Amino acid sequence: MHKLFATRSPRWFAAAGIAVMALSAALVLPSSSPARAHDALVTSSPAADEVVTSIPTEVSMTYSGEVFDASSAIVVEVIDSAGTNVALTTPVVTDTKVTQAVEPLSSPGVVTVRWRVVSSDGHPISGEYAFTVDAPVAPSTSAEPEASAIAASPSAPGQSPTISSTPEQSAMAGAVAEVDEPTSSISVPLVVTGVAVVILGAAALVFFSSGRRRRQQVKQQKGTVDEQ
Repeated sequence: MHKLFATRSPRWFAAAGIAVMALSAALVLPSSSPARAHDALVTSSPAADEVVTSIPTEVSMTYSGEVFDASSAIVVEVIDSAGTNVALTTPVVTDTKVTQAVEPLSSPGVVTVRWRVVSSDGHPISGEYAFTVDAPVAPSTSAEPEASAIAASPSAPGQSPTISSTPEQSAMAGAVAEVDEPTSSISVPLVVTGVAVVILGAAALVFFSSGRRRRQQVKQQKGTVDEQ
């Protein structure tokens, strides 16, 4: 064992110490880095708070990461100024973009978009924004304006329009609580272990270097005695 360490050069001991410290740093740093953040809405069309002068036929949203493509995980509601959800069919997902077709609006005014998707890290995210439609709505050419008004009116006289709660809205409300979860943590045991490894590596380097010097001194002294 002594002969093995005696044949090692100082460079070898230095390299060994550096390797030990690098290994300890690799153990410590990942534990203290923040967890991956959830994706977020980057842009939308029409944009939030935008005033458009034409009737939109669709709304689209672009996120910071790729959206999980599953019809059950994506909910988009487009609520017009009358309180009606005018979203048609299911949203279409293309990488980071979600597009929702809408039916022609019955009146201009504020349109609210409520959305829920699953981000690339597997967590549901949700939100809403609004834009304003400032464009004339084309009058109906059919002879059924009265029937359309009856279909859009409340079931009871004097009752104001209400939006019934749907399972999708309930799921959307539950998803908000899941988003606000901690995104980073520091593992104290791993940090302590990493620091201990660094200290032990440095101590080993000093020990091996000082031991080699002592062996060289003993060897020199022994050679001097033999010559005498």
